[in-house]
Amino acid sequence: MNEVIENFYEENKLPEVLLKQKLNKFERNKDIADEFENWILSKKFKDEDAVTVEGYTAKSLSELSKYLDGDGAFMLLIELREEPEKAKKRIDRGFKMK
Repeated sequence: MNEVIENFYEENKLPEVLLKQKLNKFERNKDIADEFENWILSKKFKDEDAVTVEGYTAKSLSELSKYLDGDGAFMLLIELREEPEKAKKRIDRGFKMK
């Protein structure tokens, strides 16, 4: 798996079970993983040639909520690809927690 992403999560003290879940998602979505790695290294979202899923990019998702930092934006991008209806409902509800 991507060492940069793994190190990012380990440095942020992500619990092992969550680390494995996130790494598995990135393994299934290599293009999003590559863009997330770029974000980790630069702390900047791509403006051009960004991965777009259901009309959203990581940057556009990050602008929807202060809670969608880099990690959150890329995880939601994966969710939009893997479970689009569920992700769209979360976006439409404004990311409200139950």
